[in-house]
Amino acid sequence: MKYKNLNLKYALINASFMFMVCATSGYAYNFLSQSGFADGTVGMIITAVSILGLIGQPLAGSVIDRSENIDEKKFISGAMIITIVLAVLLALVPDGSLVMILLTVICFFMAAVSLPFFNTMAFIYEKDGQKINYGLGRGIGSAAYAVGSSLLGQLWGMMGKRIMPWYIAAFAVLSFLLLQLMPTPSKAAEAEGEAEQNAETAGLSYAAFFRKYGKIVYIVLSMVLLYFCHMLINVYIAKVIGNIMGEAASAAGAVESVQGTALFIAAMVELPAMFSFSKLIEKFSVNKLMVFASIAYSLKHVLTWLCPSVPVFYAVMVLQMFGYAVLVPAAVYFAAQNVAEEDRNKGQAIMGITMTVGSLIASALGGQLFQLMSVSNVLMIGAAASCIGTLLMIIGVRQLETK
Repeated sequence: MKYKNLNLKYALINASFMFMVCATSGYAYNFLSQSGFADGTVGMIITAVSILGLIGQPLAGSVIDRSENIDEKKFISGAMIITIVLAVLLALVPDGSLVMILLTVICFFMAAVSLPFFNTMAFIYEKDGQKINYGLGRGIGSAAYAVGSSLLGQLWGMMGKRIMPWYIAAFAVLSFLLLQLMPTPSKAAEAEGEAEQNAETAGLSYAAFFRKYGKIVYIVLSMVLLYFCHMLINVYIAKVIGNIMGEAASAAGAVESVQGTALFIAAMVELPAMFSFSKLIEKFSVNKLMVFASIAYSLKHVLTWLCPSVPVFYAVMVLQMFGYAVLVPAAVYFAAQNVAEEDRNKGQAIMGITMTVGSLIASALGGQLFQLMSVSNVLMIGAAASCIGTLLMIIGVRQLETK
């Protein structure tokens, strides 16, 4: 049986979901700081969301795998219903209250917890004999993230922070409705797909992996430091922009308007690099691409620290094309080429965890640093960490090539 318009439906649900996620990931600091929370508190709230996601996503996967009644579609649908209810409540509770903190943590977690299960759904549809254009779905999702970031920034400029919960609720509703259009795959395909996904988690422990592949430690530490500075800028981008704008940042919605444009540029320039990466990897070795991306990343971080004006900041965002957009897919190829076949899934998982660890450190430490020192000094620390990361990348790659 061939499902009708499956790729179109899959692309649309990805787009709607990323329209929603761009709010919780890109504007969390704006919402919380304008709700009366100090920078240190904001950092801990965002960290709590990240930790809950780190623990909650594997637990949710286990629940889906073990349950006979809950599949990916039902789980995501339930998560969207909870997100809608919490977002509406978030719009009504008093600013700066403990209730607001609890609602924010759970709402933002529920909004993003389903992200990996869209990948699982595509995998299961393929096991059911369907052709899923995963690249198209991911590309449309990335474009939606860019457009959503710009849209929310403009809406924020007109209506202020109160737009945030309603924006999340609106796209959670749309995601829920679009999800109901997705067909339910056969039980056999679900069982086979989930069995293969579960098999990916088997293998060496993390400690045993690093004992076996000791020289990869340099690469892992490098990526944690690079992602630390990346997330420090992304999570607290409103602080960065406010510092660049000076007195002009005090106008209502001025920072969010610039922020929306900057996030749009950064997300859009990623697309050409990611779509053409298969061509790049044919012409350049993955090790060279890892080093190139690290240097471009650190250059972007240093220029962000030294940025004198908004137009220059927009120009700096274009470097996302050569840093993040190259490093993310290059890390996938790097793990495949430098780790034995039987350990490749553990290697891929470790490459993915580097971003999570960098993000956790950035959100937890960043809030405290911004509360203690100037924006410029915090960005200097981030840029220094990034440059150390690039140095470690060069050392790590050279050691691997010597071996």
